[in-house]
Amino acid sequence: MKMMNPKKICFLLMLGIFLASCKFNCSAGFDSGEPKVKPVTSDDITTLSGATIKNDIEIEVAGVKLSEAYLLDAYENELSENITNLGEKIYLVIKTDTGWVKENNKSFIGAAERILTEKGKVILDAPDIFKDYEAAGLPADKANAISLSARITEADPGVEKFIVQFRIWDKKGTGEIKGKYKFRIRK
Repeated sequence: MKMMNPKKICFLLMLGIFLASCKFNCSAGFDSGEPKVKPVTSDDITTLSGATIKNDIEIEVAGVKLSEAYLLDAYENELSENITNLGEKIYLVIKTDTGWVKENNKSFIGAAERILTEKGKVILDAPDIFKDYEAAGLPADKANAISLSARITEADPGVEKFIVQFRIWDKKGTGEIKGKYKFRIRK
């Protein structure tokens, strides 16, 4: 298989804090069925109790109360399958109820994302996306909804499946969310 040329591949990594007033256009009734949902019961890890995890997202949480984790397409519709078109964004949305340390109404969180091919080749490694906010912090009331996105604009022939590893952590406390999900590019 031909190696991917980093100069020819453009990855857009975007991190956004969704405001509490944002509305998502959630769609149901896709031809392929409803989104896969993993309801978390009280038998699961305490910090995941009551959380809703969709799209086969594997997630671990410590020191934070997770509310939801799911994927959106480029139009902010919930994905029923982890598939996107070449050139379109796929968003990971993480919502929390509590957990980030607040200082002067600010939260100091970090976020990292790594994208790999199905065969394990690292094609994007962003170790600290919030580095620019390290001193100033982010508004604490907005840090409860975090979105990480990626867009693959070009891929070598035969490379269509990807793994995204993510980590969100509290730079002033012990809260941490980490996990991974898989997606593929529609043929």
